[in-house]
Amino acid sequence: MSERDNWIEAGVLVRPHGVRGEIVADVKSDLVDLLVDGMGIRLVSQAGAESVPKVEQVRVHQGRAVIKFEGADSREAAEALRGSTLWLTREQIGELPEGRYFVEDILGLKVYCESGELLGRIGEVLCMPASDIYVVRGDGGEILLPVIDEVILSVDIEGGKVVVHLMEGLRRGVE
Repeated sequence: MSERDNWIEAGVLVRPHGVRGEIVADVKSDLVDLLVDGMGIRLVSQAGAESVPKVEQVRVHQGRAVIKFEGADSREAAEALRGSTLWLTREQIGELPEGRYFVEDILGLKVYCESGELLGRIGEVLCMPASDIYVVRGDGGEILLPVIDEVILSVDIEGGKVVVHLMEGLRRGVE
């Protein structure tokens, strides 16, 4: 695994909050509690510039993280961070429970029916309220697979494949 593969996208900085350098962040809900004072967070600006500032203070306000980075002491400094993506290391996140995977590890996996037919590769993961959706793209078009036990039979990150049960209607529009 390369150094770059060690980073997991956790969210995006959306807007300044107040006048003292705080900024509101949309952080994946299961990662927001991992943000703590003093930690380094990788930021990638919309222009591609990277930095790893330390968190001076973090709190949750109305379901969103409000972060104050060291050195960002004004609304203008926070505004300069707007639109930056926020990344955490795998070590900062820790081990995931069984059956949970990082999106970065799922993208590109080959998807097979339980009959052995190759459907394509996972090109995108949509985070929806009921369940995530794997967007599988292949020669037969695009298939949207809900990430539920009845559909996703097995995930083998090391082997690079996912085996699925295509429930009635999941192929509609692609055949």
